[in-house]
Amino acid sequence: MQRGFHVRELEGAQRRDDCMQGLSQPDSIKVIHLSSGHYADDGRIFWKECLSLARAGYDVTFVVPGDPCFRREGVAIVQEGVTIVAVKRRSGRLGRMLATPIEVVIAGLRRNGLIYHFHDPELIPLGFLLRVLGKRVIYDAHEDQPRDLLFKNWIPRGLRRPVSVAASVVEWIAGRTLSGVVAATPVIAQRFPKRHVALVQNFALKSEFAVDEEVPPGERRAVAYVGGITADRCAVEMIEAIARVERFPDVSLLIAGVAEPPSLVGELAALSGWSRVDFRGLQDRVGLRRLLAESRVGLVLFHPLQSHFERQPVKLFEYMAAGLPVIAADFPRFRAIVEGNRCGLCVPPRDVAAIAAAIEWMFEHPAEAQEMGKRGRELVMRSLNWEHEEQELLGLYGRIVGAR
Repeated sequence: MQRGFHVRELEGAQRRDDCMQGLSQPDSIKVIHLSSGHYADDGRIFWKECLSLARAGYDVTFVVPGDPCFRREGVAIVQEGVTIVAVKRRSGRLGRMLATPIEVVIAGLRRNGLIYHFHDPELIPLGFLLRVLGKRVIYDAHEDQPRDLLFKNWIPRGLRRPVSVAASVVEWIAGRTLSGVVAATPVIAQRFPKRHVALVQNFALKSEFAVDEEVPPGERRAVAYVGGITADRCAVEMIEAIARVERFPDVSLLIAGVAEPPSLVGELAALSGWSRVDFRGLQDRVGLRRLLAESRVGLVLFHPLQSHFERQPVKLFEYMAAGLPVIAADFPRFRAIVEGNRCGLCVPPRDVAAIAAAIEWMFEHPAEAQEMGKRGRELVMRSLNWEHEEQELLGLYGRIVGAR
């Protein structure tokens, strides 16, 4: 087992019995997933958790703000056996954090579920209300929220520590009063009582990604970045780096994701490297797979902030699942996965010259880069995949259902 992430062996009759306890007759059990800030086709919420529960026999609904795929708020759409109910998506942070949570919970209550599983910290107070109403409630902690708040630019610097402490207190109460907590990383899981928490890491679906041979790796002329487009995720450094890849002027940078703030796109477009950027915006899962199939290498870069050191970004595992070598920030956790398994290179994330040199190395050494990609894919197929993690999710649900 590599340092920095957790791998489970799902062997033994007792373990399987524990995971499946209470799941023999889930057909009549309504599960409502709630999010005030994600999208309907979110990789973790919809494509992993909701579909895993639906396949296990639960009646699953996902209530989420609408997007271009679901324009009509309040209209239920069934996709892959999961009912999606869209509420109004608000553009401002204040509306998303105050009005949208109330709308999401009201829409969820109309579905009259037994289990309510929510995915945003601003929904915690309403999670307490759902418990008072007799519902089983699960908090899905995607991020290390108290630590992240210390570095949020939209919070005045003098208020960040008090806000972080308040978030810690609220999560402490949630971990002891809600029915269960799903933690996305081992570091997050440590903050909650062991009896209530399930570690469900956001690894890639091995059934979703396959190595695309239509375009041989040696003929791919692009570098991929997928995810949030922010300054602290090295948006500027990536674009400046692609401008310095002088030995391969035909290589482009493919970017997919949403910029925060939206005005950041205009700032990035003013950089000299923007002429070599193919900006594709928010992509669905098909678009994501297509983008990775066009790419030679994937980028996983963050500024060296304390809030980033313990991350396990899903893009890392999706690049690996697609057979791409990765260029990652030189943090201990990433180094253990990437260089420890010889599936990519680690670089100082704010060193533009080092990023550019790593990109050039990948194109100068196509055979070695391809072997890196193969080793990363083998690791995902063997252990770092959602098919392992879903057993922890089903086990938590089994315990909560059995507690009725």
